[in-house]
Amino acid sequence: DAGDYKCVATNDAGVVERSVTLTLQSPPVITVEPVGTVLEAGATAVLDCQARGEPPPAIGWSRQGQPVLGDDRVTLLPNGSLRITALQREDTSEYECVARNLLGSVLVTVPLTVQGGPARAKGSIIGNINDVEFGIAFLNATVTDSPDSDTRVIQAEITNVPRTLGPAMRKLVSILSPVYWTTAKEIGEAMNGFTLTDAVFKRETQVEFATGEILRMTHIARGLDADGALLLDVVVSGHVLQFQSVADVSVKDYTEDYIQTGPGQLHAHSTRLFTADGVSIPYTWNHTITYDSTKGRMPFLVQTLRAASITTEYNPLEEAVAFKIQASIAKGDRSNQCPAGFALDLSGPYCSDIDECESRDTCQHECRNSLGSFQCACPAGYRL
Repeated sequence: DAGDYKCVATNDAGVVERSVTLTLQSPPVITVEPVGTVLEAGATAVLDCQARGEPPPAIGWSRQGQPVLGDDRVTLLPNGSLRITALQREDTSEYECVARNLLGSVLVTVPLTVQGGPARAKGSIIGNINDVEFGIAFLNATVTDSPDSDTRVIQAEITNVPRTLGPAMRKLVSILSPVYWTTAKEIGEAMNGFTLTDAVFKRETQVEFATGEILRMTHIARGLDADGALLLDVVVSGHVLQFQSVADVSVKDYTEDYIQTGPGQLHAHSTRLFTADGVSIPYTWNHTITYDSTKGRMPFLVQTLRAASITTEYNPLEEAVAFKIQASIAKGDRSNQCPAGFALDLSGPYCSDIDECESRDTCQHECRNSLGSFQCACPAGYRL
């Protein structure tokens, strides 16, 4: 019924008319909603938002309830869209588009995720392997995007590695440092360690070889230094399978499943092979990662990291281990289902560990629960 109306009065003496405009006011309605966006650091984000109403609504933007237009990189476009240039990791947040007029307001929320791969990493490695103390070894790594695949290439060198340990460390280099998880190429909405934790976390790793040796590692990531390099400290203790320094060692491609087990808690595990002079040797490992729970959680219950094209070399003259690895991370094959050994906790949602040892039928004597699994044990003098 809104429009222009005209009243016309006539008689023998003449005609008179008056016009009137009828306007029907209405509260705002969002007609174009912004959509969740995942972009690389340095890119430009445009979050669209349009609304209708009478009077025409004004559109404003906020970030977690606070106005966003105080930054020179942020612009409100004439059509109501929000533009953010030179994206930074700190721009990751939820943004609110608010449309207001005299009759009310309406709000819609959209997430913006800024991804970003540090270009360098450096740190120290201390501890002992096979009862050999090796003082302090030094790690330096560079991270670049692969020109021919959707991965990131991590090239690293560990120096000051004793000659008695160098050959054995060739098969460990990829998991000896968490650089590959921290900087892995993010596929879709998946998050690597940097995006998820701001590169501040603790990771406990245990490696078990089929021949019985066990190696434990503690990784401490301390964020970025003033030059933007990722800072790492690694402590190593335990035993690894020894073999000749001239042995031809080849490390196979592998995957790791990362599971959100609680606020600020992840569990990851994998099994893979390396070959020494053509003989395949399996080994398995798991990670337990803790970080600041206020950073949130992975976008999926399970994410899968893929490591490929792994090369490693030990130079005994320089006492240095060099390696290269290509890494990417994406949602898991069953990204929103908890794997075997875990149960869905809707409070997160998380995948909480199932304590199989609560059932008396699990083991006939002693049961030892572990994350995602369990082990049965016998008293001395008996075997399973």
